[in-house]
Amino acid sequence: MNDDVGAAKYQINRCSKCGSCREVCPVFSEMGGEPWVARARVQLANAAIEGQLGFSRRFKEIMESCLLCKACVTHCPNGVRVDKLVLWARQEAVRKQGLPFIKKSILRNVLRYNHRLELFARVLAAYRATGLRLSKREGLLLPARTAPFGRLAHIKKLEKPSLLVAYFTGCMTRYVYHQTGQAVLDVLEKNNVQVVLPGQYCCGMPALAAGDSQTVRELARRNVESIMKAGVDYIITDCATCGEMLKNYGEMFPEDTVRDFSNRVQDISFFLVHTIGTLPKTGELPLVVTYHDPCHLKRGQGIWSEPRKILAGIPGLSLKEMAESDRCCGSAGSFGLTHYDLSMKILRRKIENIRATGAQAVVTGCPSCRLQIEYGLKEEGIFIPVMHTVDLLSQVYGPANASLSLPSVCQRQELVAPTANN
Repeated sequence: MNDDVGAAKYQINRCSKCGSCREVCPVFSEMGGEPWVARARVQLANAAIEGQLGFSRRFKEIMESCLLCKACVTHCPNGVRVDKLVLWARQEAVRKQGLPFIKKSILRNVLRYNHRLELFARVLAAYRATGLRLSKREGLLLPARTAPFGRLAHIKKLEKPSLLVAYFTGCMTRYVYHQTGQAVLDVLEKNNVQVVLPGQYCCGMPALAAGDSQTVRELARRNVESIMKAGVDYIITDCATCGEMLKNYGEMFPEDTVRDFSNRVQDISFFLVHTIGTLPKTGELPLVVTYHDPCHLKRGQGIWSEPRKILAGIPGLSLKEMAESDRCCGSAGSFGLTHYDLSMKILRRKIENIRATGAQAVVTGCPSCRLQIEYGLKEEGIFIPVMHTVDLLSQVYGPANASLSLPSVCQRQELVAPTANN
């Protein structure tokens, strides 16, 4: 909301205090008390605007406990944008009191600069390689690679491509899930789409969630300037969070160039289903999977049928829906690190829903959700892989009459945490 008090008041006045948000809030279902539900956050925001309440430690604790999953927004009969109110409150707290030292150091001195982010990834990879763990929550630290994906990517030059697209890899594909990045390139190549990897930076969602609007603006400016120079038809993402954030640039910064940028952004599943369609598959994958809907994909971008259409088009594959497939897994970026116990309680419900399906693999469209679910499955002793939708699709564009088993998919996709030497 960019400190727009009028817009905040408009949302506050739409709240009828009915409490329907209590039915769907993952945090409230685990915490139980009224402060942890959406309508309470709405009233706290109002009290702050009216000067009845300061940005105290307790106030910030309640606002920071929100997952920004938007479950309350879609369930609200009045459509109150509680997520935007929470972001407004966090930005106001930062504007009045500044960022905590560690957050400020990471967001403004690391996240803004790719060479520093790469160094951070190298240090993280080296630390994980030691095997040292000071607490269980460190299992949620990124299994980072020592080189970014863009430096290792194999992009083929097509003779007569149908479209030219920029691939926005996002930090997770850039530094963790290289195999998914290559799967995106392979699938787009098979569908005669030329891909380029222009210079790019973090999408800015970690800064937005922390209330650091200054860093958000700077990252958005850099991404728009760099990618728009490439003259592409579309900007493709494989990350639900990055996709929603890039699409929201145009709303946050309504310059013409920024709106044009945001209008070109498409999630890979939407692009394949609606923009180009996909070629017939030549391989077969006899596999039972279940699908987790990322919050930023289903509620953030309105995309939920498209991944299922892709999965339905894979020969031999069977989709078994889990209960509450769109319920938040508790990841929310760094939420698992800052609110570990609460995050694990929310995750446990997701893992039980996965277990009940008896699926051989979990599929999702968000690398952050993937990391969270991988961690939860491991903790519960459930050894099945978690994959991106496009990981599976890339496997059936192989040789004619190819038949892939689960072990071969796992082997090809390297579904283990990469080491510092990868």
